[in-house]
Order: sequence, then C-alpha cells, then structure tokens
Amino acid sequence: MTEKDLRDFITDKLGHLGWVCWWSPRVKFRKQQDIFTMWDGVAAKGSQTKFIQFTTKSNKSSHIAKITAFRNLYDLSHPGELWLYDSKIKDFEIIKL
Repeated sequence: MTEKDLRDFITDKLGHLGWVCWWSPRVKFRKQQDIFTMWDGVAAKGSQTKFIQFTTKSNKSSHIAKITAFRNLYDLSHPGELWLYDSKIKDFEIIKL
C-alpha cells in the first residue's frame, strides 16, 4: 500500500466511528511535514482530539522512541495513536500513546 492508501484506509476506518481526520500536506521540496515533528495527522470527534502517526510494523520501536523523547523534552501529554500497518494481515495494530 502507498502512503496515500494508508491515509485513506485510516480516514475511512475512523470516519465510520464518527471521527473527522486532517492530514498534514506533503510538499515536493520536503519529504514530510509532520505536526510537532512526529504526527502525520489529527482526528476530532465532538470535544475529543487525538494525534495520529502511521507507519509499517517494522518501524514500531523507532517511532515510539521518537514520540516518547519529544513528549518528555517538552513535558507534553496530548493523546496520540501509533497505527502500525501489517502487510501480512492487511490491517493496522493501534497503540495508544
């Protein structure tokens, strides 16, 4: 699956649960435009918000370390989820951070 396919899959899955998603735009001159250097997008439902990072299952530990280090550096506690795509089962494992 491409990055766009993964984003669309997450948007559809959360949309069925009543969440609205926004993804940071990708631009040609930079590889990525993450929110707070670590989140790919944000989802909102009523008064709830959560930040979302998605990647493949093989990159799990590096993304957890990056998010944890940034949160500890700035003493942040905003809710977030790490969506890990597993190509074998063609679905995501979701870790709440």
